[in-house]
Order: sequence, then structure tokens, then C-alpha cells
Amino acid sequence: MAKNWTGKERYDNSLEYLKTVDVALAAHVDRTIVGSKEKIGEGISLAGHKMYAMFGNTSVGRAVRALLLCHRAYLGHNWAMGTGNKGAGVPQDYFRADGDRLTKDKYLGKSEAVVRDAIKAYLSATPTPATSTNADAAELVGNGNSPAHPPYETLTREPTNFPSGQVCFNCVYWWLYKSGFVSLRWILRDGFKLGAENANQLLGDGTTLQLDSEFRAPAIPRGMVINWRGDQPDSRDICHWAVSLGNGNAIGANNSPGGRFNGKDVIVTFVSGGTAFGVFDINVMNKIYMGDKTYSTSAKKSGCVVATVDPSTVPDRNSGD
Repeated sequence: MAKNWTGKERYDNSLEYLKTVDVALAAHVDRTIVGSKEKIGEGISLAGHKMYAMFGNTSVGRAVRALLLCHRAYLGHNWAMGTGNKGAGVPQDYFRADGDRLTKDKYLGKSEAVVRDAIKAYLSATPTPATSTNADAAELVGNGNSPAHPPYETLTREPTNFPSGQVCFNCVYWWLYKSGFVSLRWILRDGFKLGAENANQLLGDGTTLQLDSEFRAPAIPRGMVINWRGDQPDSRDICHWAVSLGNGNAIGANNSPGGRFNGKDVIVTFVSGGTAFGVFDINVMNKIYMGDKTYSTSAKKSGCVVATVDPSTVPDRNSGD
């Protein structure tokens, strides 16, 4: 019976279950987790929690313990990051004091398949149809509507209430997560340390687009990530990130309302929404970032790179390593 296991036996049993979801994830959890496996095994016991004490050695109970192992591997400062330290990130602890209880409460009475899906949040996927699902997620999730840091112990890809009040690249990485292109462990490590100074390092430089004489971009497939950035070393961090809707418009957050280009005002007329979150004409944004917004004091000129990033090419999108 599970109630007679040592902590190490419970840890090992939970890790073996995790292998049935994904062998590589189990190995990554085992080498990432910090602390005594005996103590960790004691900590993930379901004893004393409603009916888990009776059914803790069933497949659902084993799945919940495996999920709790993932929390211990990825929610603490040994793995999770926040912004700062010149883009290298600052270790953070996203554990909640009531995180274990929230997890056990949420999955009590749920099917094993539901718990396995929660574990799979720590894995990336290749959605079908591949790229367009990222735009679907952007339209569905928008700018979020939950606190900046919801309980990550219970966060899966199912809801639409992701963190709100985000800047452009924050929204992009939540859309990538919702659509399956990046894993929750990528979010916790790379996503949360992402800022203007390291966005291209973590999301990729993408493929530079050739604009025509009117600064119009070629057709951009639905779901591709678009990046506008200054074309000089001292203007590169002046950037914007959004997602193509495949019709000449993009969807994004923290959008520029306008700017100066060739001595004239350029105003963004939003198809829907506005600067906080909205849909806009890609070619209008091209002119804004080609204009005064990206002025380089070293080169004494403005200039912009407009690039697209295929969501499936985000570096380390599965493991976050």
C-alpha cells in the first residue's frame, strides 16, 4: 500500500509514472529537482487529503503525485526565473503556500487523462494546423484577464484566463504556450526572464522580410510571430512583437499608437481594440518602426528590421534548457 512507502519509494514510483507520459520529461525532472528524494517523496504524499488516502496508489493518485514532482522541479528558484540581471534572469520562487492543496483539490475526482494533460503542459507540442493555431490562441486569449501570477500549480493550456496587463512579448509567449508551441517549463525559465534586451535570444531572430519601396511587407502566414526591431546595435532593443492574422493585419499588445516617418505623422487606425491590445495594419507599423522611433544616436539615422519567427523554431521550446 502507498501509505507504507518510504519517501524514496514514493518518489521513485511517481517518477516511473512520469515516464509513461514522457521519458525525457521524467529524466529532466529527476536531474532538475533539488533536495532529498526521501523528503520530496514524503511531501508529495496524498495521505490525509479526502479520498486520496484511500485511493492514493491508483492510476489517478499516481498521476497527481507525478504532477507534484513537476511542480517541485520547475516552480522553485532552482529553475524558475524573473526579469533582470541584464537579460540573464533572476531566480524566482513561484510556489504557493497552498499550492499542493490547490492541486489535490482540483484533480480529486478527475480522470487520469485530465491529470496527464496537466503534466503535458510541461511539454511542447506541434499543433495541427501548425502555425495558424498561434493566431487562434491570440484571438481567444487576448491580453489575459487573471492576476499577473496566477497559481501555476493549477495552470494548464485549457483556460483562457492567462495573466493580464502584459507587454507585447509577454502576450506572445502566453499565446505560444496556449497553442502548444512552448512548454510551461519554457515559460517559467525563458519566458519569465524575457525582456527587450534578450527577446531575440529567447524567441529567435527569425527571417528578415524584404519590404517594397512603400515599406509594405510580403504576405505573412497566419500565426507567424512578427518582430520589428531597430537595425543598429543601440536601437535593437526598441522593438515590438505581434502575431500575423494572415490578412495583412497583426494582433498584439502594448502597441504604438503612432509615430513620425519622413517628417510626417503616422497614426495607427486599429481594426479593433487599441494600444493596450488590438488588431492593426502590419504595413502601418512598418513605417512607425522605420521612422523616428528607432533613431540610432550612433548611426544618426532610423532603421528597422521586420522579421517573422516560425513558432516551431523558438529555441529550446520544449525543455527550456
